[in-house]
Amino acid sequence: MQFDSESSPGFAIGRVAYLIRSEMASVLKGVGWPFSPEETQTLITLSDAGEPLCMSDLAAHMIRDPTTVKRQLDRLVEQQFVERSVSSEDARIVMVGLTRLGEKQLATVLPVLDELRKATLDGVSKTELDATQRVLRKMQKNLAKRLSKG
Repeated sequence: MQFDSESSPGFAIGRVAYLIRSEMASVLKGVGWPFSPEETQTLITLSDAGEPLCMSDLAAHMIRDPTTVKRQLDRLVEQQFVERSVSSEDARIVMVGLTRLGEKQLATVLPVLDELRKATLDGVSKTELDATQRVLRKMQKNLAKRLSKG
């Protein structure tokens, strides 16, 4: 059986993700931002949550391995953009949230990332974008189901 990578959504998504990540790294470096795209995504995820998250929830939101997220957090904590605290409900659970410095500094880089988002979507209609997002969510749900079955 011949596999056609050009018709595989996974390969296309991988290529686009690589290009976005590469351009994001370049843009962030160009403005003197000290963090990688992945670390920046961690900050954005915490900001979007609006409250501290436990490690497992943060990793789940980001669809990342908890060990990888922990390594990213170590650097963000060291730079005082993120802080760890103990859960008020269970002392065994570590919560992570943005510091005021993290919120303030993230706000300075979000406009640059929004410009990249706009450039990435140049020529893509709202209808196309909505349809793409629906398809990607369905694919994500299908794959999550398969992974949960072991």
